[in-house]
Amino acid sequence: MTRHSYTRKLRTIPEHLALPFARIFRDSQEAIMVTDCFSRIVSVNPAFTAVTGYAEEEVIGRTPSLLKSNVQDPDFYVDMWASIHKDGNWQGEIWNRRKNGEVFPEWLSISSVKDDHGRLINYVGMFSDITTRKDTLSKLRLHAQVFSNASEGIMITDEQLRILSVNQAFASVTGYTEAEAVGHTPHLLNSGVQNPYFYIRMWERIHSTGHWEGEIWNRRKNGEIYPEWLSITTLRDEHGRITNYLGMFTDITERKQSEEHLKYLAHFDKLTGLPNRTLLHELVRETDAEPGAAERKMAVFFIDLDRFKKVNDSLGHSVGDKLLQQAAGRLKSVTAERDIFSRLGGDEFILVQRNPSSPGDALAYAKRLISAMKLPFVVDDNELYISASIGISLSPEHGEDFETLVKHADLAMYEAKIRKTGCRLFNSGIRDTFQRKLVLENELRWAIDKGQLRLHYQPQVNAITGRMEGMEALLRWKHPTLGEVSPGEFIPIAEETGSILDIGKWVLAEACGQLSRWQIEGRTVPSVAVNLSARQFRAPDLVSSIQELLRRMPCAPEQLVIEITESSSMDDIEEVLPILRKFKALGFQIAIDDFGKGYSALGYMKQFPIDILKIDRSFVRELTSDAKSAVLTKTIIDMAHGLDLRVIAEGVETAEQLESLRAMNCDIVQGFMIDPPMPSDRLESRYLTGEQPLWPSKPIGV
Repeated sequence: MTRHSYTRKLRTIPEHLALPFARIFRDSQEAIMVTDCFSRIVSVNPAFTAVTGYAEEEVIGRTPSLLKSNVQDPDFYVDMWASIHKDGNWQGEIWNRRKNGEVFPEWLSISSVKDDHGRLINYVGMFSDITTRKDTLSKLRLHAQVFSNASEGIMITDEQLRILSVNQAFASVTGYTEAEAVGHTPHLLNSGVQNPYFYIRMWERIHSTGHWEGEIWNRRKNGEIYPEWLSITTLRDEHGRITNYLGMFTDITERKQSEEHLKYLAHFDKLTGLPNRTLLHELVRETDAEPGAAERKMAVFFIDLDRFKKVNDSLGHSVGDKLLQQAAGRLKSVTAERDIFSRLGGDEFILVQRNPSSPGDALAYAKRLISAMKLPFVVDDNELYISASIGISLSPEHGEDFETLVKHADLAMYEAKIRKTGCRLFNSGIRDTFQRKLVLENELRWAIDKGQLRLHYQPQVNAITGRMEGMEALLRWKHPTLGEVSPGEFIPIAEETGSILDIGKWVLAEACGQLSRWQIEGRTVPSVAVNLSARQFRAPDLVSSIQELLRRMPCAPEQLVIEITESSSMDDIEEVLPILRKFKALGFQIAIDDFGKGYSALGYMKQFPIDILKIDRSFVRELTSDAKSAVLTKTIIDMAHGLDLRVIAEGVETAEQLESLRAMNCDIVQGFMIDPPMPSDRLESRYLTGEQPLWPSKPIGV
């Protein structure tokens, strides 16, 4: 039905209703779209234009699919139209796309319109943008979470002081559940410690200023009297009438402990009961002041618990605290009574051994400490396994003063943790390694400004034809005095310090710039893969910054492959997935790098909007020497093809590996057997001149 035929239909409406009907259609705050029975748009109202950005003349004759966002899967639309055909209508939430590309939520109702003979003549869709409503609901949920999870006890009353709501912290402190408190007044907590004049002055202050705060003693449900710091605020409506009172309090029992207890807390770790950092230094000073101390030696052990953070993050601080207590008890049981054992903080401990007989004796001591950690820990029905990394320094060989010994033991512990050796005795090489790391860290901050970074490109070629079908941009750093610095050395430093964010932006800009130059020169260039680190994925402006970069350069998203490692994609999957979907919606290709190296849940793979799977080089390296690696590689390739993904095998270094990958129907290969990473000019001369592929197409096995 054309717009004119629809107008003629409007004229059949009784005259006294036609004008109101037209005004409703025109002035409705809801967007209205009318289609014919074939879903071709015949009319829209001004609200439709305001919401979608499309003028009426742009949509007449088209179908509503021009608004499709691809957020919903095909089954969504199948179910929707099944409901319309069965019941004549449907309503629900749907995500559509405005003319400017912005995806937005709307509440949509669709009704079918039939003539007097029951024939379908139109569909009428009415919808409203619910972005603001969803934002409001999100804020309300956030406020509710803040209320529920606040560490301070919160109580809300009406103007008559009847309790309306309390949070979990209130229940934890007072012992009263919300059900027990609601309907009562705060007098429920009255301890009798304060005299009536206290409350008279308090309410005088509240009525005159709308606020009061101070110390008050209240009574828990179990009868225990406790001190709290309380603030009361008056809440009023827009007319200035009192609607509620808000009380927030913190239990300050610890603050009111005796001086003796405060002294204990100042010198002992509250969780483990071990000497803390302050007492450790005092005990060492006392030892140094003893007669003959100058001739005695000392070994300092810096102990760090391995895997503790994972346990703490996954099972919670309560389990983590109990595990720390048990671990401290195990370590303490191995130490000699004359030695000083303390908790430095977190999962770090310091042990000071007096008069070790030799470096070997200190190492044997450390191994006994590590052995004590081998048996499982049982915490709240959880069987947990953790280990320890220990660094050792000796006086006077590794330092004359205690601070130096602790610093050197810390460096040795870091080395033991990296090398997974359990324990390590400090030596000058460890110090040199650490100092080099500091130098690299400082120099890396200026590497971009000083023009020391550059990109090399490694070709990715068809496994059968040898024709280049893509390339990977790889970062290189050439320092004027340090020379070529390995990415394996400087990339972890960049990740740790956060400079990877600026470096990552530089890499993307450089790759896009090179693509643009090749295009201007008229070269046919396949896609370029760029790695994004896990740290970059946590940056809130990642997608927008890359969009801005592409706007500045004539470079299409389709020309770039965004690579993310398997481990990064599986960590914080709920945060990574929306970002990957945004990249996919913008036209980027997505690749999962180092696949097989981590421990992914395969069920998640179908959720990822990926195009390419890159097999980790460890599988390729053992492809011809280990039957299990070959089976796993073939399984990965078959699985990827079943998911309609292309497969790239990286690290191909021998003809035998290439032939095996061909036999497994691997799509693309990359590695030194084909070509190492190379500067852009060399890549041009070898691959961008229109010459024949590296090897002729031939049957597998020939």
